[in-house]
Order: sequence, then structure tokens, then C-alpha cells
Amino acid sequence: MVPVTIKRHVLPGEEGGDTTWFYRQNSFEQQEIFRQVAFKRRHWPQFSDGSASKRPAYTYPHILPACHEHLAFYEPLADAIRAYMDEEDIALHSEVLNLKSSQAACLNFLFPLRQNLDLAKAALQPFLPGLREMTGIEFEYTGPLEVTQWMGEPRGGKRGQNRTSIDAAIFWIGRSKRRCITLVEWKYTERGFGACSAFQSAHKDDKARCRSLDVARDKDPARSCLLTTGGDRRSRRYWEHMEAAGISLSAFAGVQGC
Repeated sequence: MVPVTIKRHVLPGEEGGDTTWFYRQNSFEQQEIFRQVAFKRRHWPQFSDGSASKRPAYTYPHILPACHEHLAFYEPLADAIRAYMDEEDIALHSEVLNLKSSQAACLNFLFPLRQNLDLAKAALQPFLPGLREMTGIEFEYTGPLEVTQWMGEPRGGKRGQNRTSIDAAIFWIGRSKRRCITLVEWKYTERGFGACSAFQSAHKDDKARCRSLDVARDKDPARSCLLTTGGDRRSRRYWEHMEAAGISLSAFAGVQGC
């Protein structure tokens, strides 16, 4: 067996590891890393630094060690959150041990509102005009099976994994007993809304194909899209639904690439 060399990442001013990673974070990320590391060391001084899920040979001070996923959640809620995730067959994100996990942050903030819909109504009324009644909150929501088929989601996916999942879906009744859903995209320290997963994992030639795609002039851009070719996990039907969603590809005439 080839020994694995662990590369340790540490905070500025600390010895025994690399600090350059810290300065690649923006000011808010740096602030939250300091805050989360202080929290981790205060509550669990016995813990070593955890590894990044996609880079197991790299450790960071703001990541919990393996097999401690329950500690990512606020202690009074942790058991209820894990039970809900298990009952609904919702996947924990691979980065949930990272104390900057958006999934953990979303559940820690909004799960108490799921447990108390009267509290949810009081808290969310200013943001939901016409709110009369709160009827539920779901996490990593994918909609009914018909929706996942309509979108061309992989058959082997599930809520929170290999499917288009809504971080939080808030169900409520408004004026004239109209049923409403408010869909929430929850971010913590991320700088944007993410990138195409197919592009991120693609080979160099396929990435070049994405960058050269002319969606405004191509009669069938789906045939070149990595999300629509390549088997079950690349079966998305987004392009088919553009027009119905009111999105005209002609608006992208000045854009080079997907």
C-alpha cells in the first residue's frame, strides 16, 4: 500500500502547515472560518482537523473529523434533523462536515420553523405577501416523481443527490385560499450559484466544446450539451423547456459559450 501524505492547512499565524489557502478566501469567508474554527476548538478541543471530501489528503481546521456528521447540526435539533433525513431518504451533502456547509446552515436555521408552523408564519409573514396559513416546509425538495421525469433527472438520484433539489420549499396558503410554494436557494459563504456539474468534471476537449457553443444560432444546442448526452446521468431536458419558461435563446446572441 502506498502511504498517503497528508497536507495540513492551518490558520494564519499557526505553524505546521500551509496558510496560503486562507488568503484565497474573500473577507466574509475568512471571517466565518475564524469564527467556526474558534467554535470547533472551544466545543471539541480533542478533535483533529478533518479532510475535504473531494481531497482526502488535505486537512482544514474548519472541517470536522469523519463520522461526526451529527455535530454539524445545532445540538437540540440534531436528532430530529437526522430522523427527518432518514425518513425522507434525503442525502447529506458530501461537505456537511465542513462547518461552512450551506446544507447544515439551512437546516439549522429553518428546521425549527418546520417544527412550529405558527412560529414559521410569524417569522415569514413579512416576506410572503398575503400569507394566511403556513402548511409545511420541506428540504432538498424535488417535487413529485412526474417532475423529476419531466426534467430528465437520473433514475438513480434522490433528494439532495444527483437531482435538481430545492434547498427549502415553503408551502403556504394566501389570499382566496390560493396554495403557494416559495422555493429557497440557501447559500452561506459561496460566491455564486455554482457551475454546471457536467462541465466541472469534463475532459479538456468537452470543456472547449461548451465554451464554443453558440446557443443563439445553434438549431439544436442540446446535442452538444454535456448534460443531455452520455447516458442516464446526463439525461437532463432543460433545453426542451426553455421556450415554455419564456426564455428566448436569441437574447444570448452576444454571449460566447454556454
